[in-house]
Amino acid sequence: MHVVSSANHSRKYGGITKTMNILAGNWKMNLGPEQGAVLARALTEVAPSLNKTELWIAPPFLTVASVAEVTTGTPLRVGVQNIHWEESGAFTGEISTSMARESGCSFAIVGHSERRHVFGEDDNMIRSRALAALSGELTTIFCIGETLESREAGETFRILEEQLKGILPEVSDSARHLVFAYEPVWAIGTGKVASIKEIEEAHGAITELWKSHHPTLDCPPILYGGSVNPDNFEGIIALPNVSGGLVGGASLSEEKFRKLAEISEAS
Repeated sequence: MHVVSSANHSRKYGGITKTMNILAGNWKMNLGPEQGAVLARALTEVAPSLNKTELWIAPPFLTVASVAEVTTGTPLRVGVQNIHWEESGAFTGEISTSMARESGCSFAIVGHSERRHVFGEDDNMIRSRALAALSGELTTIFCIGETLESREAGETFRILEEQLKGILPEVSDSARHLVFAYEPVWAIGTGKVASIKEIEEAHGAITELWKSHHPTLDCPPILYGGSVNPDNFEGIIALPNVSGGLVGGASLSEEKFRKLAEISEAS
């Protein structure tokens, strides 16, 4: 299993110690196999030169194979945008961990706000997906975050705790393969970004929730997601409890993703 670490301090995962930021590009429903391969090939020229940043990309599943082909043997990691909790069966439209691995993937995104709020996936379903991904040897980006209504009602930390409580007691043995992503729903695709203080407080709350269940284990890396772009990333990645970014629209542009990597390298 590939190793991941948090920003600005070393973390031992799988017996290897390294200090890295993570830039995970979620392509969502964009870029078919041909376009995806072109962008991935360009990113393979960026990834080897990075000293403190790992580039991860999650194409649509139909694009995964073409992207995996051009990234084989490079530091660029390929993943899927969701995963099912069963290995096979009558689950139309779903994919399993073995399918993802066979296609060349090493990680999965689980619980993205669009899966929660557009497609109606609840905490129990997302928990099942995450545990399946972890047991299926996929590094798992577990997404959490509050809506604008919850933020304005002062319920951010309650929502984070609610979204995490189902998985935290069950991941001590697989913690080294887990990554959190804090993505306030109101900041995704809107151009609106949480303030530095809001990000710091939310990431701090996630760390405290982790420690309340696993006091002897370091908290997994926490990425920030929510309209991340080269104009706002410098202040975000400078925070000690931010380990990188879960990037949407900006990950579809080689220029912007490369610039985010440059900012990460300079942090």
